[in-house]
Amino acid sequence: MQLTLTIPDDLAGDFQNEDELRRTLYEDFVIAQRQAGAISLSRAAELLNLSYEEFFALLGQKGLSFINASTKEIDASYRAFKDLMQQR
Repeated sequence: MQLTLTIPDDLAGDFQNEDELRRTLYEDFVIAQRQAGAISLSRAAELLNLSYEEFFALLGQKGLSFINASTKEIDASYRAFKDLMQQR
């Protein structure tokens, strides 16, 4: 699918050229699909022609996590894991 967007010059001015803007928009789209759970980590990296490590670095540069869970969900998982380990 091909899509055409009109972006105001004052918003596009931070980019060095059209290719940089295009790449950033595509990265953000792929990352949004990953964060929504629509695609896997490996698919997201593949779509961006990046290794896992490069994809994780990109997420870090954008201040994002590769973990799609809330703090509450992570805490609950940790408590469940800790309880399980104590039973052993």
